[in-house]
Amino acid sequence: MNQPAPIPPPKPNRATQQRLIVPDLARGTALWGIALANASTAWIVNDWTEDHTRAGWSVGGVRPGNLLDEVCAVLAAMFVHVRGLPMFSTLLGFGFGLVAASLARKGYTSKEARRVLLRRYGALALFGLAHMLLLFYGDIMLTYGLIGVLLALMFTLSGKVLRIIAYTILTCFTLLGTLGAAATYFFEDTAAGMDSPGDFASLSAYFAANFRGGLLMLVNQPFAVAQLGALTIIGYLWARERVLIDVAEHRKTLITWTVIGAAVVLCIGLPWGLAAAGVLPPELEMPFYMLNQGFGMFTGPGILAALALATDSLRNEVPAWARAFVALGKRSMSGYLAQSFLFVAIVMPFSLGLAHDAPVSGQLGAGTLVWLITLALAVLLDRAGKQGPFEWAHRHVSYGTTGRIEPKYDRVQIPA
Repeated sequence: MNQPAPIPPPKPNRATQQRLIVPDLARGTALWGIALANASTAWIVNDWTEDHTRAGWSVGGVRPGNLLDEVCAVLAAMFVHVRGLPMFSTLLGFGFGLVAASLARKGYTSKEARRVLLRRYGALALFGLAHMLLLFYGDIMLTYGLIGVLLALMFTLSGKVLRIIAYTILTCFTLLGTLGAAATYFFEDTAAGMDSPGDFASLSAYFAANFRGGLLMLVNQPFAVAQLGALTIIGYLWARERVLIDVAEHRKTLITWTVIGAAVVLCIGLPWGLAAAGVLPPELEMPFYMLNQGFGMFTGPGILAALALATDSLRNEVPAWARAFVALGKRSMSGYLAQSFLFVAIVMPFSLGLAHDAPVSGQLGAGTLVWLITLALAVLLDRAGKQGPFEWAHRHVSYGTTGRIEPKYDRVQIPA
């Protein structure tokens, strides 16, 4: 093929002339989930995460008989862990599709478009590598950049081939999660505790340990790229086929994915949370945790589909309640990177030490505080009409001095 498969131009109406609300709203919301998940799996250290015999270890720890912790454990299992990351991965593909379509409309051949896409996502990978080694070993931007580079090499493939690739990968990882759940239920639990930055007394000790952790995370990149890349392909196909743009036309697809996502939340997330809270037998916590690692990936497209259905009646008008979410979604890279700086400043023992050694309720509170600060900063930038600083830097590295995709030629406008 000589040209990438562009997204068909929208019909000239008021709704499609505006920026889509769903991607920005989803990114702003997903950043909340990512902050909550990272707070309990990476930033805040306690005895629960290292001891799988204690109830609630998988969600950050539950104090026996504490109703707040028990409720937070259920909510975290249902709506936090392996929820925001899959949704962001699907959105990565959708955004890739919009960029590819823009390049096609502006006269770029597939070869020229591929060079632009490689530069854009290669730059994202470099941003992520620096973030991983210098500040937060659990960075995801490196993975996303590598996924974008791979997708740039195959974005002209047919939808059928791309679907086969995506669903084969998802099936394999789902089977692995199922096998892992069975193994942990029928055999002795030998899984290691979750990684964390640790209980550091100084900033220099943190940086040194984080660098070592980042080097270890590099080994995991092929697996992360494969698993999250499958969701990115689905998002790319949704952009090609206008699934989030023409909601009415694709309502059946969106409803199907919404049901799939809800099924994972209710059939896996809920019992996992109840086991973590001590309502169900504790020996079920690890198996459902493992099941969620595999099946949880399906909640990414599911949550995105639910948001598209729920906001279709808005016709891309941003209501007052959504403005802050959308402002953060437009600056999602800056918001994501700001979380690392804020977690270091707020929860590390050598800084404020907020929620240090806290159970799940304190961890979710700290994660929410970090997210709210980024939300407020995004609103201030939005009111000032400013991009996020890292969005600005990324666009200029990717596209040159103008920070945008320049057309290869001026199209002749034909009156409708």
